[in-house]
Amino acid sequence: MLKIYSPKTIEEVKEYMKDHSNLKLLAGGTDLVLDFKRNKVKCESIVSLEKISDLKKIVDDKDEIYIGAMVTFSDLIENNIIKDYCNLLLNCSMSMGSPQIRNVATVGGNIANGGSAADIIPCIISLGGVLLIESEEAIRRVSCEEYFENYKEERLKENEILTHIIIPKTQNISGYYKLGKRNSLAISRVSVTVNLEIKKDRICAINICLGAVGRYPFRAKELEERSLGKDIKWLYSEEALEYLESIVEKSIEGRKTMPFKREAIKGVFKRALDNALQQ
Repeated sequence: MLKIYSPKTIEEVKEYMKDHSNLKLLAGGTDLVLDFKRNKVKCESIVSLEKISDLKKIVDDKDEIYIGAMVTFSDLIENNIIKDYCNLLLNCSMSMGSPQIRNVATVGGNIANGGSAADIIPCIISLGGVLLIESEEAIRRVSCEEYFENYKEERLKENEILTHIIIPKTQNISGYYKLGKRNSLAISRVSVTVNLEIKKDRICAINICLGAVGRYPFRAKELEERSLGKDIKWLYSEEALEYLESIVEKSIEGRKTMPFKREAIKGVFKRALDNALQQ
């Protein structure tokens, strides 16, 4: 018989995971519940994280922002810290599913599922976010970028839980845009995030992340390097967009969706830039 465990602290979760195997952590449940209905999941117990208040907080800690893994997309939309420092998280959350989904879908769940079209992952990568992962034996910090670059090695182990996402506080501007099949209810077909430091219209630092054009989201590092020192308007140029096209073409070469995504990425990129520059 399936067992349901509802701990109230992170320590209780870690202790339970140490003594039990073949379990699943339940966050918002938007994916896991569907998988159960489709008989895609078999486990002996479910650990519900719903009662752990520490995982539902967004904390401004001097130079960093701590986002609990159980923070929902609706929580992000309503939080003033996110509005002040993480515009792209706001853009992303407002385009994430229906209001009903935003009320239950969690940041941690979106990351832990590791889907190629997961909305939040490109955002965390662009912001230089770090994942705080805990077990009874250890606590480890790994950048979101490294986590998905080396997913087989870094992915959550059976006795680990993602507790927080740590975002460095900056005065950068940032934006997000995704193209889906049915507007806000859609799973991303293509998404782009940008995080920029601009001085006198010149690009001093930039982080561009592409979603749904590879197994996992990844940075467009070649375009980033070409952008440094240039006027912000250069990012809208044919030269910049051609770099972007070539990156997508190399990433999903041979796939049927490649011609569409190679063309679509240009418009999505420009919309993400617009969202950043309109802050």
